[in-house]
Amino acid sequence: MMNVMKVKGGEREDERGGGVREGRGAQLTERDAAAISWLAEVRAADLVQLRVLLGQLGQAGDITSRRCAQIVARWEQLDLVEKTTIWHQEPAIVWLTPRGAQMAGLNRWRRPAIGTLRHTLAVTQVRLQTCRPSSGRSWISERQLRGLLSKESHIPDGGLIEVDGSVTAIEMELTPHGRQRVRDAITSLLTERVEGRDRFVKVLYLVAPACRRQVETVRDELPQSLRERVVVLPWGP
Repeated sequence: MMNVMKVKGGEREDERGGGVREGRGAQLTERDAAAISWLAEVRAADLVQLRVLLGQLGQAGDITSRRCAQIVARWEQLDLVEKTTIWHQEPAIVWLTPRGAQMAGLNRWRRPAIGTLRHTLAVTQVRLQTCRPSSGRSWISERQLRGLLSKESHIPDGGLIEVDGSVTAIEMELTPHGRQRVRDAITSLLTERVEGRDRFVKVLYLVAPACRRQVETVRDELPQSLRERVVVLPWGP
């Protein structure tokens, strides 16, 4: 059975069926706390993604959409998250409130920008797909990388840590940004050094159809020593 943690001034989950009722304090499970911390790193997720995450974090495996909605509703009542529908006939999006961010250990927080939300959700999906509990892989978020890399370095969308400890820089490219910008990003990432070795063994570009030719052209123009460390894969429907 999962341990629980109290949140003062909130509600308490009804022992009879997962509902939320008033009480002296709300009880959050370890899974809740882990999910809130995960949201702080990815910045936003839709309900489908949260359902997958909660299933991965729980002991019983997959959960239903109804159960996921109940859990998110409890977080909302505790003022830990906001849920909103942005796009017609698409899943609702969830992100932290300032209180939720504070619970996750962040001193500063701002809600994700709507203009880059598609990109944020795409990176969230990559993390879910590549870092399943059974994979042995882990993830470094953009925020964490910002604290590790030099001020002059390009900051990738994330870093995928393999079982052997090697790190792949992840770049999600949904809209074209110009060849020079792509070239500068790749060069910065592949020449970043730490303790006398390459910080990133390779760069993985996940690209929408509109960006693929541009990124592949830039890759093909690189010196061979860099070109062989750049992987370009399609992303999207």
